[in-house]
Amino acid sequence: MQLKREDAARVARAGGEMAERQALALFELVGELTERVEALERRLGRNSRNSSLPPSSDRPDRQARGKDEPKRERKRSGRKQGGQDGHTGHGRALAEEPDEIVEHRPERCRKCGRELTGADRAVGRAARHQVIELPDTVVVTTEHRLVKLRCAGCRTHTRAELPEGVEPGAFGPRLRATVVMLAVMLLSRRATVTLLGDMFGAKISVGSVQRILEQASDALKAPWEAIQRAVQAAEVAHADETSWRRAGQRIWLWAALSATAACYRIDPSRARPAAKALLGTFDGLLICDRYSVYDFIDPARRQACLSHLARNFQALAERPGACGEHGRRIRGLIDDVIRADTKARAGGQQIAWHTGPLNDIHDRLMNAVEAGERSRTPQLSRLCATVLDIWPTLWNFTEHSDAEATNNRCERAIRHAVLWRKTSLGTQTEAGDRFVERILSIRETCRLNQQPLHSYLTDVHNARLAGQPIPSPLAAA
Repeated sequence: MQLKREDAARVARAGGEMAERQALALFELVGELTERVEALERRLGRNSRNSSLPPSSDRPDRQARGKDEPKRERKRSGRKQGGQDGHTGHGRALAEEPDEIVEHRPERCRKCGRELTGADRAVGRAARHQVIELPDTVVVTTEHRLVKLRCAGCRTHTRAELPEGVEPGAFGPRLRATVVMLAVMLLSRRATVTLLGDMFGAKISVGSVQRILEQASDALKAPWEAIQRAVQAAEVAHADETSWRRAGQRIWLWAALSATAACYRIDPSRARPAAKALLGTFDGLLICDRYSVYDFIDPARRQACLSHLARNFQALAERPGACGEHGRRIRGLIDDVIRADTKARAGGQQIAWHTGPLNDIHDRLMNAVEAGERSRTPQLSRLCATVLDIWPTLWNFTEHSDAEATNNRCERAIRHAVLWRKTSLGTQTEAGDRFVERILSIRETCRLNQQPLHSYLTDVHNARLAGQPIPSPLAAA
C-alpha cells in the first residue's frame, strides 16, 4: 500500500523503529529508481559508436555522439578545399580504338592570320579529345518470321522453328541482364519500366520485369551454391547477420565472405542452425562478432571483431567517474591494436602479439581488462570477464597472414542489403528471398573478382538459352 505524504510526515515526527524502516525503504527505492533511470539514459544514448546499432539508426541531432558528449571538432590542416598545388593529376584514360575519329584542321595561322590549306605541312602529333555519348536508340528489335511451307509430295504444312540460341520470349539476354542489374541496384519494378522506356525505348511491363527476375533466380541457383561452397572451403572467412523483412515479419539475412566469394542467405531464424546452414563444414579461421551462435567454431579458429569490442567499451567510456575512465583506457588500447595491424598490413607485413609493437599493447590491455573485471560497476566487470574468457580469440589474426583484426569487411558487404531492405521493405515470399540472396551473392562476388556484373548476367542468360551449364562468377578468380 502506498504511503501518503501526511502519513509519512507523522511517522517521521514520531521517530522510532517505524521511521527507521520507512527511511531504509525509501533509500532502497531511490537506489532502484536511480539505477532504472541510468539504464534508460544509457539505452537512449546508444548509437553506432557505442553499440552494434547501424549508423542509419543514429538520431540526426546526435550525429553518432553520446548524450552529453560535445561535438568533436576535426583538427584543421590549414589547407584549402580541393586539389592542392603541385599534386599529381588523375584523368580518364583515352580509348585506344574509338568508334569514330573526326579530324579538325585550323583554318588560319594563329600568328599572321594567313589561310591554311591542305598544302601546309602537319607537324607533331594531333591533340586528342574524346567525347563519350549514348546513341539515340540502343534497342534493336529483331523479328523472326517462321515461314510455313506445304510439301509438294504429301501436301503437309511445316512451319520453321526458332534456331538454337534465339530467345523464345520477347526480350534478349542483354536486356534481361539489365533488368536484373537494375533490381540489385535497388530500382523498383515500376522504376525499371520507366528507365528502360525513357532511356532506351524498350517497352516492357511490370509483369514482364517480374518474370525476368524469377527466371534469373532459377538460373542463378547453381552459381549461388558454388559460391557457398567456395566460402566454406576458404582458409579465412568473415560472417555477420542483419534483420530482413518478409511480408512484414522480421527474419534474418546472413552473410559470409572470403577474399573471392560472398554468400548471402535469408533464414527465418537467428539461431545457431542458421549459422551452420550458411557455413556448413567450414574449418578455416572465422572473423565474426561475439554472438554465441558462432561458438560452434573452435576458439582457435575464431577471431573476435575488435571494432565491435571497441564499441562495447565506448558505451562504458561515456559514463562518468572511474567506470568511464577505465572504459576510455581499454577502448584506446583496442584502437592501438587495430591501428598497428592496419599499418603493418598496408606495408605488406604481419605482426605477432608477443613481439614488436603489439607486445607492449597486449600486456597493457591484459592488465586493464583484469583490473576492469575487479570493478564494482557490474557492466564493466561482466564485459571484462567475457573478454578474458575469449582472450585467445582476440589475437588469432596475428597467426594468419590473410586475417584481419576486425569484421569491417563483412559489415561493409552487408550494407547494400540493408539499403535494399529499407527501400523495398524486404520481400513478400520465400521465392523472393531466394532471388535476393542469390543476386546479392552474385553482385558482391563479381565485385571481389573485378568481373563486370552486366557481362556476367548476359553470359548467364546466353547459357540458359543454349542449354549449357551456367558459368560461375568465380571462374575469373
